[in-house]
Amino acid sequence: MASSEASRRREELRSALRRIVDLALERNVDAVTVGGDLYEHDRVTLDTGRFVASQLERLAPRPVLIAPGNHDRYVPDSLYRRLDWPANVHVFDSMNWQPVALVGGVAVWGVGHNSPAVRDNLLRDLHLDRSETAIALLHGSDASAVPEQKAAHCPFEMRDVEGCGAAFVLLGHYHGMRLCPADSPLYGYPGDPEPLGFHEEGPHYVLLLGGGERSATAEPVQINEVSYRTERIDVAGMSTSDQVREAIVRLAGESSPTPDIARVLLLGQAEPELDIDVAGLLSATADRFRYLEIADQTQAAFNLEEMREEATTLGAFVRLMQERIDRGQGVEKEILENALRYGLQAFLGQEVRAR
Repeated sequence: MASSEASRRREELRSALRRIVDLALERNVDAVTVGGDLYEHDRVTLDTGRFVASQLERLAPRPVLIAPGNHDRYVPDSLYRRLDWPANVHVFDSMNWQPVALVGGVAVWGVGHNSPAVRDNLLRDLHLDRSETAIALLHGSDASAVPEQKAAHCPFEMRDVEGCGAAFVLLGHYHGMRLCPADSPLYGYPGDPEPLGFHEEGPHYVLLLGGGERSATAEPVQINEVSYRTERIDVAGMSTSDQVREAIVRLAGESSPTPDIARVLLLGQAEPELDIDVAGLLSATADRFRYLEIADQTQAAFNLEEMREEATTLGAFVRLMQERIDRGQGVEKEILENALRYGLQAFLGQEVRAR
């Protein structure tokens, strides 16, 4: 992403916090909670910290309760310790559960991470009196939804939720909104208020928690102003770059430039005469979008089966590359597929252009 767009996104993240505070004041909530990862410990600046503190102070005297996570962990050089926070901000600074009493006899029990890799199940240690109304707040991984090859932070299971005695468990860590069980939620992640990339497409929310004695309800409220979207164009049957350009322009629709951040993936088998110049396509269409990325993922329309049977250098090249591609995985496989494409273009006297 271009530096100018990245700067714009950083300002929009600040605007998201302003909107959250505005919404809390409008709804006259009793408290605001943050389930961790309010900032990135290794990148945050004092300027960002002072901005966050100034916004949270607008909520006074309403309490703001923060349960630090793995990215904003409570450590000696943490922003939570370097900055003077407003009196209405309470940071759960311990791995032991602590209560904060709210109006109406409700208590919020919270814990905070003190390292970037807490693997303990802290929710299992919480046992509350079910005759009282309590909310649990922590940063943790739902063990049933940990992505493959990802480490779990403060993992918990449904039995821990059911056994802790809280009317609801408010969570941070996962970036998408999740309420579980769906029909009668006992715990939930609001997710990021603004998407952080194409891996977070769709609406983003905050959760408004309400309810009565020893029970709680969670209402998702959409809060994001910017969206990411990925579009796919199959170039099969297209013979000119103009056709590709027109297909991209159609994605913008009537509102130009579009308000969202778009990525266009060019797919399918490209005819040999089709000249896909990504830089040229971007130059011709970028003004139709707030921000645009184009990725050429097409496959050249070569008859590989016929080529590999040839008793020629070309045939030997195709056989060798296909054997390596069959053994390749992930990024290596993608590199080998591109190498086959470029090699065939060179063999056939076509222009070789990096994708």
